[in-house]
Amino acid sequence: MTTGIFITARLGSTRLQRKHLLEVAGKPLLQYLLDRAAHEFSKEIGKGEVEVVIVTSDLPENREFEKLCRPGVQVFYGSDSNIPLRHLQGARARGVANIVAVDGDDILCSVAAMREVYQSLAGGALYAKTSGLPFGMNCFGYQTGFLEQGVNGHQGETLETGWGRIFDEARLAVLPMDLGGNGLPLRFSLDYQEDYQFFDRVISTIGAGITEAADREIVSVAVDNNFYSINADIAEAYQRNFNQAIEMEARGNESK
Repeated sequence: MTTGIFITARLGSTRLQRKHLLEVAGKPLLQYLLDRAAHEFSKEIGKGEVEVVIVTSDLPENREFEKLCRPGVQVFYGSDSNIPLRHLQGARARGVANIVAVDGDDILCSVAAMREVYQSLAGGALYAKTSGLPFGMNCFGYQTGFLEQGVNGHQGETLETGWGRIFDEARLAVLPMDLGGNGLPLRFSLDYQEDYQFFDRVISTIGAGITEAADREIVSVAVDNNFYSINADIAEAYQRNFNQAIEMEARGNESK
């Protein structure tokens, strides 16, 4: 049974252009996420049980992601505006039974969270997600069969924001986690220039050991150095834009 660590990303961002390829310490930001995922699952990748896949849309600009490929890391091109459909297309093409879904904006997504979701799906869960971690460090996943059921009837829709709403929440296994930093406005997601500055400071402080760094160490660096204050103030703007995007998608899908 093969599991895909699906990293959802594309280069069409308008707020922070080509954000996944912005560099810190001479390396594209997305590469840090790919390297950490590949390191965490190195044994499974070696056995052919796991593969890391950048799941992107089939637009010419996204061909640049191929520069980040290496053994165990591939790129799949699918639906432009329907992310769950893109995941399903990728799962079918790659022969993947389970998917651990990671937002490509979540550059330092918890590898322990990825592991928890991976194990939950391997244990029979249809749909699982972690909770309790700082924003941008949780992840989720599903069996391909469950994903197919959720996508059925939504293939022609635009689903890019809050698209988890199409799935049966009654089947969701919630996996509580804690890495510290509770109550602080920690934001580990890449949408604004301030987010880029945050990642720059955290990654540069840890240095060459970032690939192997434990999640708790990463959180501690952000907390102990007060780096979280760099992008804490944009949370409200992010949520407002997020809600507006969901409303626009809903109106557009209703008119189809």
